[in-house]
Amino acid sequence: MGIQAQSAIIAASLLLAIAINVAFQERRVEHRWPFVGLTGAFFLYNLCFFFDAVTGADGWRRALLASGVLVALASLSFFRVFIGRRSMAAPRRVLQGLLLSTAVVVVTDLALSTWMAYAVAVVALGAYGFAHLQLYRHWRAIENPVEIRRLRYLVVGGAVSVTANGLDLLPASGLPFPSFGHLFTTLYLYFWMQVIQRSRLLDLREQLGRGLALVLQSLAVSLIYVALVIWVGQKYGLFVFNTLVAGVVLYFVFEPIKRAVEVWVQRLFFRETHALDAELTALQRELANVINLGDMVDRVLERLQASRRITHASVFLLEDEGRAYFMPRAVGPLELDRLGVVRARHFLDALRGSPVLVLDRVERARLDAAHDPERRDRLGAVRETMLALSADLSFPIRSGERLLGFLNLRDDRAREAFSSAEITRIKQAVRQMATIVENSELIERLKERERLSLIGELATGLAHEIRNPLGAIKAAGQLLEPDELGDEQREFIEVIIEESDRLNGVLSQFLDYARPFRGTMGTLDLEVLLQRVATMVRTEERDPPVEVITEVAPGLPKAVGDGDRLQQVLLNLARNGCEAMEGTGGTLTLAASLEPDGERARVEVRDTGCGVSPEVRANLFTPFFTTKRDGTGLGLAITERILQHHGTRMRIESEPGAGATFAFRLRLTEGAPDRLTGEHRRRLAAETA
Repeated sequence: MGIQAQSAIIAASLLLAIAINVAFQERRVEHRWPFVGLTGAFFLYNLCFFFDAVTGADGWRRALLASGVLVALASLSFFRVFIGRRSMAAPRRVLQGLLLSTAVVVVTDLALSTWMAYAVAVVALGAYGFAHLQLYRHWRAIENPVEIRRLRYLVVGGAVSVTANGLDLLPASGLPFPSFGHLFTTLYLYFWMQVIQRSRLLDLREQLGRGLALVLQSLAVSLIYVALVIWVGQKYGLFVFNTLVAGVVLYFVFEPIKRAVEVWVQRLFFRETHALDAELTALQRELANVINLGDMVDRVLERLQASRRITHASVFLLEDEGRAYFMPRAVGPLELDRLGVVRARHFLDALRGSPVLVLDRVERARLDAAHDPERRDRLGAVRETMLALSADLSFPIRSGERLLGFLNLRDDRAREAFSSAEITRIKQAVRQMATIVENSELIERLKERERLSLIGELATGLAHEIRNPLGAIKAAGQLLEPDELGDEQREFIEVIIEESDRLNGVLSQFLDYARPFRGTMGTLDLEVLLQRVATMVRTEERDPPVEVITEVAPGLPKAVGDGDRLQQVLLNLARNGCEAMEGTGGTLTLAASLEPDGERARVEVRDTGCGVSPEVRANLFTPFFTTKRDGTGLGLAITERILQHHGTRMRIESEPGAGATFAFRLRLTEGAPDRLTGEHRRRLAAETA
């Protein structure tokens, strides 16, 4: 049996394994079955070649020629689906006609002649070469750099495969030449299998590294067997015993040998990957003791930068309000430092549904979606966002269904994308980051509750200690007979009583600020709420009068919140707006509209008063800060606390002398609950459970 027959049976076994592997994979791609057909045709060709060389039977010669025709047809079919070029149609029909004519001849006695075998080989090789010529033309025509790099391997591999199969005809002509066509084609189809299964840039170094590690592991295992078995000779009992001993030894030493070989191969041939792996291992040890988000971001970026595997890295975290993701720190220049959930919804939706977004996979999927404009546009938006974020890879930081943030990585120095092994290691670190973000949220809530609990206890004790003597002072002033006092003394008594009442009011507000939130979340009609607040404001006398109007978008859905507490918020803001127009009059507007994302309502209180200066705006929500002569400085602080428990915050838009707008957003009952965050999400879940 010659070298060609041996290589043919080896190739047939490997090709059958490749075909089965692709046929039973879970991932569905358009060109999966055409590739299975091509691999199966090559399997039949190599199998028939082996039996024809070994037996020399006429039946196997006919089967060999028929399988050659099948390989050519399968090649044309697969590359037509993969390339999707109509220019292949006319030449493909001509070649198919020649191949079918050849197939008819195969069943006659002409198939046994030498010239017929050469004719079938030339026609089949011509069809195979024509298919790769179309692949080459497709590669030269595309402009996408990611796709160019991706196809370069396949074009070069296809040229080698066609050339090697052509050289295989020389030994049959009596020319001494080694036969490599079977094995080269098998290796080429193995790389095609990677494309079919992964749809990402081929990382040849990773594949070669795995192959080298496998060879060294196999060599180590073989040496153990040889050392324990070869010396026993014809002693079959000892042979069986030593074989069992070798199996037990390998059971215990296989994993250590595997790890040692992989580390040695990485250090010797893949230093960048080994450095990244070492930095990620150190990072995971450090993150085990990290709670603060700022420390987490610093350590992650410092370790990634130290690995020399990235040129750009950034971490984005969800804002408290849940409307955008902000970037606390980055390595390398970025176009964006804040990503809104509405504008980047396609990118964020893709992150929620994938363990990692790879730019070259997105590019490939976008090109494959030419027949689906909607999907192509969606993938195009994902691609544009990743380019703006300088991201070859984007890893979601998730907690259940919530997207807490994401990590972006890029290495402009590398010609290829990150390897699968590197991506897997980074995923492990990202999962640890998600745990830290979750724990940080929990700790912040616990700290806030502890702080409020201490303030509540202090406020209760302080109020008790102040109110008792305060009540006595007020009572003593009221018991004095006004008729027995002079005008000046009577005025002093009135001041004592008024200031006692005012101080009692300050204590009540302070208790409201310190007391834990005990509101009840439910659905509420914003139009009814605004009308009620407007009526209350209109009944209060002012000189000059203030016009109070309401503006509610038609068909506005109901919102989620505590009606009594939100009424307190709106009434406080409305009274502040009226006081800002004191002495001049003006218009107070209470408005509610639908946000562009369709998931929130925007509530506004607008006035035409003196406006709010930047200096005052910076301290508006600080407890006991006030610009009013008789104010306590707790009204807006309490307002902010109420809004925080509704999962939102106050936004102020103002120009000095041009009025002010105080606005906040409320979640609608028709919104998606998986985007709620913080206290609002937990309380809404409890109400609807």
